[in-house]
Amino acid sequence: MAERVRLLDVAKAAGVSQGTASNAFGKPDLVRKEVRERILEVARELGYRGPHVMARMLRTGKAGALGVVFPDNLEYAFSDPVAIELLRGVGRECARQAVNMMIISAENPEQAITAINNAAVDAFLVHCYSDDNDIISAIQRRNQPLVCIDTDIAGAAGTVVLDDFAGAEMAAQHLIDCGARRFAILSLQANKAENFGPMNAKRRGAVSHRVVRERLGGYHAALKKAGIAIEDIVHIECENMSSHSAEMVETMLRDHPKIDGILAMSDVIAIGALDGARASGRKIPDDIKVIGFDGIAEGERTDPPLSSIRQDSVEKGRLAAEMALGETQGDNNRVLETSLLVRGSTR
Repeated sequence: MAERVRLLDVAKAAGVSQGTASNAFGKPDLVRKEVRERILEVARELGYRGPHVMARMLRTGKAGALGVVFPDNLEYAFSDPVAIELLRGVGRECARQAVNMMIISAENPEQAITAINNAAVDAFLVHCYSDDNDIISAIQRRNQPLVCIDTDIAGAAGTVVLDDFAGAEMAAQHLIDCGARRFAILSLQANKAENFGPMNAKRRGAVSHRVVRERLGGYHAALKKAGIAIEDIVHIECENMSSHSAEMVETMLRDHPKIDGILAMSDVIAIGALDGARASGRKIPDDIKVIGFDGIAEGERTDPPLSSIRQDSVEKGRLAAEMALGETQGDNNRVLETSLLVRGSTR
């Protein structure tokens, strides 16, 4: 087998120092155009493949990349509206700092741990993942900055979360103000064990995902203030897919026909709720009022347009990436505010 051509070989053939040859690839602005072109031409002639990533990391201490860990599969990361906006924000900050982004799916833990162990990155972002698992342990063994989004992880360099409690409380209060009195809460998945359908008190007490825990707390707080007992609220755990929540709502309204207010933990779930309510013969908002959470663009185009609690997912992702790639470590915790979007599904 032919020996791998080294950067030193290219430098000698081009008549420059190894440092100049290295800059031609990694810091081209520091090398005169004619010298850079000569180095690159020699590299092509010799078959040089470019600087070795791990060697560059050892030399500079930087990989020039950020690892982003999602709990779901990669298809979800590129199809869910909130995940897309979050990645836009991460990408915006990566572009500003001239670093790349590596996305790792945690759907298969064994594959994810292998990817994490081999990832040439400078820091990790973890989205919506609890800290009691082997994947987080693998990241922490890397001894690199870890910033978590929408979750709490012990020992993280920083967190970026929403004030989910306040947002949910605002949503419930809005439906109360609009006249709703019999409520259903359509929850996101409560923990890693799938249990879609009616959500009993035991299941509500076993919530491990921060977002679900905080939003449930906010809904309950507003409803209790209005004199509505938690036991009188219908709780349904839904997959974050509109087709699934539509089916759930049709079944729910057959069993609980007097429900007149639906609190959905995501706009995707809420859009399905609109479909399910219409299929059940309900007029919106006359018979039943629906409010989502996220403020995605698609909510403006539903019939009627969807009321929601708006979050800035792009800014959330950007802030998290800025925190992970920053030089300062320590107490970096940001809590972002939400706002109420009032549209036709509640008015």
